[in-house]
Amino acid sequence: MSKPKKAEKLPNPRRGKVAKSEADAPASFQSGEAAAAPLFFDSATVAEEMKIYWKSGDGDNFYMKSESMARWDRWTKDATVDCMRSLPGRMIAIKARENEMLSEAKKVLLYVRQNRALDDVIPSLPGYESRVHELDSGEKVLVKNAPKLVKPVAGEWANMRQMIHGLLDRSEGGGTDQTPYFHSWCKVAAESIREGEPGHWRAGHAMILTGPRGCGKNRLQEQVITPLLGGYGRFADPAKFLFEADEFNGDVFSAEHLMLSEIPTPSQRTVDRTSLAEKIKQIVANPAQRMRLMRTEPCSVSPFWRLTISVNDDPDKLRSLPLITNDFGDKVLIFHCASKPLPIITTNTIENQKEFRETMERELPAYLHWLLNEWQIPEDLKQYPEGTNATRFGFREYHSPVIKGELWEDTPAAQLLSLIDSATFKRNGSFPSDENYAAVPDDARLWDIIGDKDLGYLPTGYRVKLWQGKADTLQMLLTGESGYHCNVATMAKKLFQHNKCSRLLSGLHAEDTLRDTRISKGDTREWKGWIIGPPSA
Repeated sequence: MSKPKKAEKLPNPRRGKVAKSEADAPASFQSGEAAAAPLFFDSATVAEEMKIYWKSGDGDNFYMKSESMARWDRWTKDATVDCMRSLPGRMIAIKARENEMLSEAKKVLLYVRQNRALDDVIPSLPGYESRVHELDSGEKVLVKNAPKLVKPVAGEWANMRQMIHGLLDRSEGGGTDQTPYFHSWCKVAAESIREGEPGHWRAGHAMILTGPRGCGKNRLQEQVITPLLGGYGRFADPAKFLFEADEFNGDVFSAEHLMLSEIPTPSQRTVDRTSLAEKIKQIVANPAQRMRLMRTEPCSVSPFWRLTISVNDDPDKLRSLPLITNDFGDKVLIFHCASKPLPIITTNTIENQKEFRETMERELPAYLHWLLNEWQIPEDLKQYPEGTNATRFGFREYHSPVIKGELWEDTPAAQLLSLIDSATFKRNGSFPSDENYAAVPDDARLWDIIGDKDLGYLPTGYRVKLWQGKADTLQMLLTGESGYHCNVATMAKKLFQHNKCSRLLSGLHAEDTLRDTRISKGDTREWKGWIIGPPSA
C-alpha cells in the first residue's frame, strides 16, 4: 500500500516581514516569510555597554552597574535579559530565529560567562576604584565600592585649625610644635591616594596619638583623618590583625584608615610589644598584603593603608606600645596631645556634638585645599640632622621626647645603661702580678678599669674616666666572669641571657643624647670596640 502524500506546508500567516511601500503610503506586511536574522550581532558590545559580569560558579546570576545609583548589584538571568531589551534603539531577540542555535539574549549571556567571568566580588578594597581589577596573582575581582574622596575647595577652616593646633602645638610650655609633622602626614596621604594606584601608593608613617583621657585625640582620627582618606565612616578596626593570629583578615581590607582607639589587650611583655612592632612595620612598609576572606582562597593585594593608634598617656598604657628600636622608630610618628578645650563643644548634648561634626565636615574641603595647594613640607623635615635623606615616607619621623623617654626606659638598652651606671667592681685576687689590675681601687666604677689591656696603643695607667673595650669584655665585667666581682652580676646575666651586648651598645649609641657623649665607637683599622664614659655631673 502506498503512503499517503504529505500535505503541503502552508506559510504561517503570523510570520513574515514588513515591506516598504510608496512614499507617504503605509508599510505592508508580507506573510509566509521568516524575518531574516541580522548579518552580525555583537555580543561584546552589548555586554560592555551594560557592564555585565558573571562570578564564576554563581549559576544564573550576573553583576551589573547602575549608572544612576553608581552601584553594583546582583541580577538574576531574567532580570538581566529584561535590561537588555530595554536598551534604546534596538530590540534584542529572546528567541532563536531560523538557522540560529541561540537567541541574541543568550548569546550575550554566554559571551559574558566565557569572557567576563570574575573570580570574586569584594565589597571594597582600600584605595581601589569601583570596577573590575586584575590582582597580582592574576585573579579578576569586582570591587563594588570605592573611597568617597573629599573634593578640595578654597575656604576657611578656623575651627579645624583650632582643634589641630590645640592638640598638637606644645610650644607654649617649652615643648615642640608637632603640627608641621601632622600636616605633612596628611598631605602625603592625600596626594598618594589621589595620584597613586594599586601597587604604587606612597607609603606613610604609622601615627600614635598619646594624651590625657578625653583630650580629643579620637576626634582627630574620626573627624579629620578618616574622611580625608576614604570618606566619613570608612575606617576599619585592626585589633584582630595586630593582636590575634586570626587566619581571616577581611576586616582590615574594607577601608583606607586602620583606626585603633586604645590597645584592647595591653601587655607589657617584651615579646608582645615586639610582635606589635612587627605587625605595624608590615602595614607601613609592605606594599603587597596577603588577604584571606571567608570562603575564598588567599590572594595578594596592594591596599592603600594608613594606621593610627590613640592611647592614654598614663605609664601603664604606654608600656603596651612597641619599644622604639632602630628598625621600628623610623616608621612611626608619636605625638603627645595637649588637653585643651575643643572648638564649639561647650556641652555634651546631642545637639552640640552634632554641631561640632557638621562644622568639621563643612571645613574639611578647605583644609584639604590648603594641604594640596599651600602647605609645603619644611626642608628640615626632609633630612636628618646629619644631612642624610629622610624622604622615604615624605619626611622624617617624630617621637615626642616625653613619650620617647617613657618608652625608652623599658628597653633592654636602657637596662644595660642602668647596670653600667650602677655597677661597682672589686678585685678578686686573680691577677696579683698585673700592675693595672693592682691599681684599681675597691668599689671601682667601669671607667676606673682598663678595658682590653692588651691593646698596645693604650698607655699603662690610662685614667681619663673613660672605659675602652669590646662588647664581650664589658659583658664579662658586668657578669663577674673576669677578674672582678660585680654587684650587678645577677641582673646582668639575666639581661644578657636574651640580648647580645653588642646590639644593646648599638642601641645606646643610636640615642641622640648618648651618642658621642657617653657611648662612642672606638673603631680603628686594627681593632673594633666601644668607649664608655661616666654620667655627666
